[in-house]
Amino acid sequence: MAFKSAILLAGCLSATAAATKQKPSQSRFLRNRKRHDARRGAAINEKLHQDPKSSSPQHQLDITAEDVGFWTRSLQSSFTPLPTPPPTRRSTNNPIAPSPVSTPFPTDVPETPGPTPNPTAVPETSGPTPNPTPGPTPNPTPGPTPNPTPEPTPNPTPGPTPSPTPEPTPLELVPTPSPTTTAPTFIPTASPTFPCNLTPDERADEIRELLSTISEPSLFDDPDTPQAKALDWITNDDAIEPILCPNEAGDGCTRGGTVNPLVQRYVVATFYFATEGDDWNKCTAADDFDDEGSVGDANDNCDRIVTPFGVGNDRVGDTSTDAWLGPVNECEWGGIACWGEDTANLNLCIDQLDFESDGLSGVLAKEIGNLEVLRFLILERGTISGPIPTEFGDLERLLILDMDFNDLSGEIPDELFGLKSLQQLDLNDNEITGTLSSRVGELKFLTFLQLDHNLLSDTIPSEIGNLENLRIAFLSENDFTGEMPDEVCALRNNTSPPGVLGVLVTDCQGNDPEVICPCCSSCA
Repeated sequence: MAFKSAILLAGCLSATAAATKQKPSQSRFLRNRKRHDARRGAAINEKLHQDPKSSSPQHQLDITAEDVGFWTRSLQSSFTPLPTPPPTRRSTNNPIAPSPVSTPFPTDVPETPGPTPNPTAVPETSGPTPNPTPGPTPNPTPGPTPNPTPEPTPNPTPGPTPSPTPEPTPLELVPTPSPTTTAPTFIPTASPTFPCNLTPDERADEIRELLSTISEPSLFDDPDTPQAKALDWITNDDAIEPILCPNEAGDGCTRGGTVNPLVQRYVVATFYFATEGDDWNKCTAADDFDDEGSVGDANDNCDRIVTPFGVGNDRVGDTSTDAWLGPVNECEWGGIACWGEDTANLNLCIDQLDFESDGLSGVLAKEIGNLEVLRFLILERGTISGPIPTEFGDLERLLILDMDFNDLSGEIPDELFGLKSLQQLDLNDNEITGTLSSRVGELKFLTFLQLDHNLLSDTIPSEIGNLENLRIAFLSENDFTGEMPDEVCALRNNTSPPGVLGVLVTDCQGNDPEVICPCCSSCA
């Protein structure tokens, strides 16, 4: 049986070789197995081409059923299987070898113009015979047909398709590719893309809209105005973290939730640019707000602390000396002190703005009037010029207004005399003109009035006599004329009963004084 299987295998190999010559491309399966089984195939082919009639042991083929099964499966995978007709029953008493011509399968006729170099009639089997012949064939065919048909069979076996069977699709395991899309899929998130949940342009627009309630909007259109510079800084350069938003209340002065912290920060930034902050003697802003070294150098050049007044409430920043416009709350900038946590509605709102001999120049920003809970405004010994803004009359809690030794001009705004809590009005050594309003008598808590060395004219108003708490009044070195009103003299401490006014000075010196004052403590 083994020898018969070898003969069958030899015929299959011959047919395969013929088909291979005519079809240069082998199946992918055979190419993959070729390298692995090259030596085994070479050995078998060598044995099959030996003389089949030789009975010597070296010519016996040692082909096992495993070899036959392997090559059978290989051939099955290389050719397209066709329907198998019912097998022909044969008598077991007279077994007959398979005919090389009458095969139950179509003959695979090679497409060649010449004779077939190898036998073409090779039965195509689907595997080992399930019921093998019980005995060897009495006259087995000794080997391949010695004389192959000189030309193609004139009448091929009917049945096969005239066109050659197409090369079978190779059996190959192809990994399933991962599904792809033409573009990555992004899952939207609920978190805001930009700070404040606004794009930079939207945030800038909303900041401008918010601050247009504080400053005249047209001032933002001129890049040289203090307002435009402050707007640009707070929108684009302010390095404070977390960033301040125009659409929500962040850390800072909110006055109990009634105002956005951006407002106060903008106001003091406007004050900085209006008084030429970059030219101050100390506490000027850093060159680069995002550079820690630059900010540190600016802080080292700031030692301005506010004047202590012994207030009873907690305060923030009264001993801090950070440079202006730095990446901290404005209460920490030198020269600023804020209300503390014990006044919850006013926490971090500016309580004191205090500079003296620090090189302030420029003009006073009217936006200061928006610091509604400011109590101490002290800007002494600079070169600030221009008028006193009427908006300063909105500082209802103001206790001290001290801006002496500057270059202020214009009249004293009438609105200042509506500051019911004011205790000190100190405007000496400026260039203030006009008259002293009779409304000065409304400052019931005023204890210190210093207006000397200005250009005030006309007479001294008698309403000063209503200031029952007034202790010091300097009115000299002006253009006042006339006599000191009796109502004022009645406040002097040398009267009977004595009043509280201890110091009263006017231009009453000489034989022809500008002001006749028999009750003055001294004359200039």
